[in-house]
Amino acid sequence: LPQRFASAAPQIWPRISVVDSMAKDGLPARKPVFFSGEEALQEVAKPDGLWNWALVGPDPVKLPLAGGGAGSIDEMRHALGAQPSSFGILRMTFGVGPKAKTKYVYVHASNVDDDADGAVAFSMRERGQALAKAPLMERAMQKFVQTHVKVEITNQADCCPSFIIPKLLKVSNVHASFITIELYEKGMAEFRLAHPVSKEDEEKQVEAVKLVEDLAPAPEQHEPEAEEPPEEKEVDEADSGPTRARRKMRIYKPGDLIMVWSDASRSWHDDGEVQQVLDEPGKHCKQPLNAGSMKVVYANGKRFKWVDPQNAETLLRPSTRPKPPPVKSGEMDKETHSMFTEWHVRFFELNKGFISWWKGKEDYAHGHPCGGTVPLLGLQMRIAESQLSFWTSSTKGQMMTLDAYEVSDAQEWSQAMMAHGEYMEQMTAHLANSASKGNEGESDAKHGKKLMATSTIERRKAHLEGSS
Repeated sequence: LPQRFASAAPQIWPRISVVDSMAKDGLPARKPVFFSGEEALQEVAKPDGLWNWALVGPDPVKLPLAGGGAGSIDEMRHALGAQPSSFGILRMTFGVGPKAKTKYVYVHASNVDDDADGAVAFSMRERGQALAKAPLMERAMQKFVQTHVKVEITNQADCCPSFIIPKLLKVSNVHASFITIELYEKGMAEFRLAHPVSKEDEEKQVEAVKLVEDLAPAPEQHEPEAEEPPEEKEVDEADSGPTRARRKMRIYKPGDLIMVWSDASRSWHDDGEVQQVLDEPGKHCKQPLNAGSMKVVYANGKRFKWVDPQNAETLLRPSTRPKPPPVKSGEMDKETHSMFTEWHVRFFELNKGFISWWKGKEDYAHGHPCGGTVPLLGLQMRIAESQLSFWTSSTKGQMMTLDAYEVSDAQEWSQAMMAHGEYMEQMTAHLANSASKGNEGESDAKHGKKLMATSTIERRKAHLEGSS
């Protein structure tokens, strides 16, 4: 990192303003973000602020930011499941133009009554502790703006206009005719038009996330499984798969990025990598291997096969996709907003543009499922001493904060995350280009979009069959 990171002052990456965050190279614009609860709540309190909601953890002094954004109630609903308990402000505008009415809602959000998968269960004592915090947090919110109503949301299903608007109506006798779902939707439409990140950009970002969400790699320590040969069957002559004709030998080097033909799925995988090349003849599961045979790993690291150099021209192709940064792993603390703002030790891995975490290193080493995985597409990050706070295009209004314990470690992690974020942007452009133009050497019937679709199906199949 540059020398400026030696100071204790928070640093923001990437360094962009709201105006120059517009889309480039076909990628959607980045949304404006904030990294402190105070800044976020101040923005929501403005009648025309860039954000219309913000949630913070249960600390009335530090106000640790848990989530926020410009997507109002729908976006806030996604963030509720990420934290057991949080407090904040929601700004709702009804109607358009000079006659529009703006209302502020004090929100205590939790999943106390949420029966959804993954919801945290609370005891009556813990719920009592949460309610005891509410008056302190409400007073903290009133410092930013006088709210019109307070609403307790205890499950994601209640985070919707039809639940919140009736509560506003009970305290808004004067403006009751304005407090309707129809006028709220009109107000949101005008809000989107007035802000630099358009609805079109948001849709582009959603599509970009969909494009990469199936690319999550297996953990670095995961041992891939050998590809099972397909059942013998007649092959149509028009099939664009590899032929058995011998061609000149081609030997790739370990680390080379390649496309791999899968006999099992009869499709190409543009995620292969050469892991090993034999210097002399050998064997694998009693199968004789010639010198120069290459062990190639594909299907997001879940499958492998040995390729004889005589077959390399028909089973392997060079890939033009970007080379991923080195894998990085280690322990950090992860911030959680429960009855109190807490920090929990987690084991993290950065791999091919994704950050994943486990409860501990043993869970990681034994191949247990991870606690979460986030693609670093659209990464925006702040580094303050040993803490890293970041948003991505897929976190849907949730900000994540980690503590690397030491400033030097935070610098290393931030540098690695930046590199993986850059890689994810490059990979998204590569996938979009492949989908629109097709890959070199493919027939029109195997044009890029169809190639990516079949690859995605095989990746999902490999995930189901080969996940540990």
